[in-house]
Amino acid sequence: MNDTPPDRRPDRQHSGEPRRATSQGRDRQRGRPTAADATGPPRPPALYRLVRDRSGQATTIGVALMLAIAAIGVTAVVALGGTALTDSQESVDVQRTEHAMTLLDSRGAMAALGESQSQRVVLSGSGDGSYEIDDDAGWIRVVHKNFTDPTPSEETIFNRSLGTVRYTRGDAVVAYQGGGVWRTQDGGSVMISPPEFHYRDQTLTMPLVRVAGSGSASGRITAEVSPVSTGTDVRRIFPNETANTANGPGAPYDDAADTSYDNPVTNGTVVVTVHSEHYRAWATYFDERTEGFLTVDDANQTASIELRTLAGAPGAFDMPRVGESLETPSVAKQHNVTQFDLQLAPDTSNSNAFNQLHWSLYYQGPSGQQFEIHFAGQGRCDTATAAGFTKGSTELSVSLYYRHNSSAPSEEWERVLSDPSDQSKAIHVDCSSGAPRLDADLTSSSFDMEYTDIDIKGSDNKWHFGNQIKDQEAPEELTFDQHAADHADDYEKDDDSEAVGFLIDHYFSRLGPDFRLTVDAGPGGSQNRVSEEASSGVLLYDTIDGEEFIQFLHITENEVRVELNG
Repeated sequence: MNDTPPDRRPDRQHSGEPRRATSQGRDRQRGRPTAADATGPPRPPALYRLVRDRSGQATTIGVALMLAIAAIGVTAVVALGGTALTDSQESVDVQRTEHAMTLLDSRGAMAALGESQSQRVVLSGSGDGSYEIDDDAGWIRVVHKNFTDPTPSEETIFNRSLGTVRYTRGDAVVAYQGGGVWRTQDGGSVMISPPEFHYRDQTLTMPLVRVAGSGSASGRITAEVSPVSTGTDVRRIFPNETANTANGPGAPYDDAADTSYDNPVTNGTVVVTVHSEHYRAWATYFDERTEGFLTVDDANQTASIELRTLAGAPGAFDMPRVGESLETPSVAKQHNVTQFDLQLAPDTSNSNAFNQLHWSLYYQGPSGQQFEIHFAGQGRCDTATAAGFTKGSTELSVSLYYRHNSSAPSEEWERVLSDPSDQSKAIHVDCSSGAPRLDADLTSSSFDMEYTDIDIKGSDNKWHFGNQIKDQEAPEELTFDQHAADHADDYEKDDDSEAVGFLIDHYFSRLGPDFRLTVDAGPGGSQNRVSEEASSGVLLYDTIDGEEFIQFLHITENEVRVELNG
């Protein structure tokens, strides 16, 4: 008997196999759409579904990253801003110190130069910086080199420490030294206010300010400045006629006939050297204020300026002996010879003294530059009158020779006087004393010389450059256009002439600014026809004007004492 209810019996009418539930059927039973029922896009890949299913965590991660970036930014801003703020504070502090030091410089000058007994200055500063007084810091030396001629010599005029009031913060140093204010920072130095070094119109004035004292302080302090010496007690260094040192720095000159320190300064050069941690700024100041020769020594931290002495024209002079020279320094370049006179006396009272005259002034310069003015004469004084040079074969020739360098052509000028006793001529012979005397006005505008080959009679060794003159011929045409005063005209040989004064002006300008005229006399019978001891001359000219020269030197030592009070 079959106990199974009819309605629960398996449906076997379509198949003899029992019915099984399919996946689609199960999906339908669970309410899920089947593949046959799907009408939308296919399902996403598993990896995407994995990321998507964790998208809820992305917001949390993003917020964390943003907070981290913000924290880093705030840290950087704080760090960089703090550094910038520190740098800004240091820069402001240094600037305030510069102003305070400049005021100290001004008040210190008043005390040092005797305008006030004592001065007080408030010095600003911070706890990160400090002030210090060091009276041994730096030094200044003034030397007169080659003050005797021709023997080289050197005189130390002044050599003392400068001292300093120094403010230091970090790598910045602001200092009051030598009557000036300086700043050194980041490997460079600048001048804030100038030192007591004044150069103008070839005059160097140095009221040298030296700092005495000691001690240090920081923060806002007061500096009191007072003179160590006042009034007449200020030490005068140059000029100084008082011989207070037999040897060493200071008057007198150690190796000179005239031992006092006098103006104008003549011969050689004056060298000012400063040793300082701010030497670069000193060098810049020297270079801007003068055109002297500047030397910077980094190893020794020194700056030196060398100024050439500007000796004037000789004026009236005694004639140098044969082989000796007349110095002609600082000749201006533009035809500025105002007087050049010679008086050549005979070596004996014999009326025949100039019968074989050969006498010259010459210059041998660098690169073959040559110059000679030569007098040759024959004749005797007939009577003791000014116009008595008439006995025998009378003749006086004046020749002028110039060569600019060893490769340049010669330039030759000559004038032969058949009546040398004519007193109206700028160059003539005077017999009024019974023996001849040659008078020559070499700046005359009325005594013309011809552009021509110099006629050397007899041996060429009677001219100093006789060999060169004899071996060369002057060019057929010569042009003067080297100076503003030149005519820029062409001189034709054997046809054109020029005044002796113009020629002297022109050739002195070419020889200058510094040269020397050496005396020579022909050999043999002409050797002693002129007595240089009894001869004389006058040479005047305008000197060159430049900022590398010095004529007058004024130095005083002015010491101030500085005290720091917190």
